[in-house]
Amino acid sequence: MKEKGKSINSLMKHIRDHHNIDIGKGRSRDKQELLNMGYFHAYKAYKFVKTIDDPLDIKKFEEIRDIYELDNNLKALLYPVVMKFETAINNYTIDCVVTNSGTDLESIFEYKLNHYDDFEQGTIEYRKEMGKFLNLKRTFDTVIAHNYTKSEIIKHYVHSNQSVPIWAAFEMITLGDLGNFIERLNNNTREKLSRNVGVFDRRFDTDNTLLSKHLYIIKDLRNAIAHNRPVFDCRFRTGNVKQSVIGHLETWTNTKKINFQTITDYILLISYYMKCFNFTKTEIKAFLRSYERLVLNYQKESDNSDNFRKIFDVDAVAKIKKIIAIS
Repeated sequence: MKEKGKSINSLMKHIRDHHNIDIGKGRSRDKQELLNMGYFHAYKAYKFVKTIDDPLDIKKFEEIRDIYELDNNLKALLYPVVMKFETAINNYTIDCVVTNSGTDLESIFEYKLNHYDDFEQGTIEYRKEMGKFLNLKRTFDTVIAHNYTKSEIIKHYVHSNQSVPIWAAFEMITLGDLGNFIERLNNNTREKLSRNVGVFDRRFDTDNTLLSKHLYIIKDLRNAIAHNRPVFDCRFRTGNVKQSVIGHLETWTNTKKINFQTITDYILLISYYMKCFNFTKTEIKAFLRSYERLVLNYQKESDNSDNFRKIFDVDAVAKIKKIIAIS
């Protein structure tokens, strides 16, 4: 017979007996809170940092609840800013590639997404870039095909035997697709976009790929927020961060030890783009101070320096104070 599921009371007993965590006895509120957050979705997910091989020092259910609340508050803080970032970078990209050019995807693929022409035909670099170009074209074709029955806009252009305009396609692609799109732009267009956004920095970005690298970093955070996955420990990160990204951000923030192992570094990168996109100083400082309060409140309530160090690192508050000072 297959294993039967446990009731919430049995789960609390399991937590007490097998995890040695104080829960439920004399505190009826624990049962409701465990039901609200979920045993598998939250309780088991917030007992460790990144992997189960790095457990947090948890003795009471209240400590799990505090991390759960911290994570929810982080997502609530980040969500509106990350969505504004995604909208802005889409619009900056569209503006850059359509100005004095065609707005349809066919024209853009031919005249703007031809980074392969920046290399000599027959070279390894040319062949690699051509392969990436063809993969990007396939991605857009797949997106359009997938949304054909869902989007009246797509239907209109397909039925009219016209190429879909870039603004329509951009409504449907992911942030990762956008990063790939920007990487495929020819050198001149990619530099123009970097300058328009305000990330052009020849010291750390000789090939104007800093913007797309940032997109891949923020894409992971954005997806975790959108799908309500844990963000407090950056377990959502899917790739390594290039040294050029770290050097650029360390120089801009006048801080050290940026490695994107903690959520603080993502906060720094988001605040950098808030400045690029001309958020007011008041908005940027309010965002950073809200994060600082979350960090300090958790530090005060948890009263566990080892857990705090694992989640935020000892430099978190100092990093935020520095960036607030220059914002």
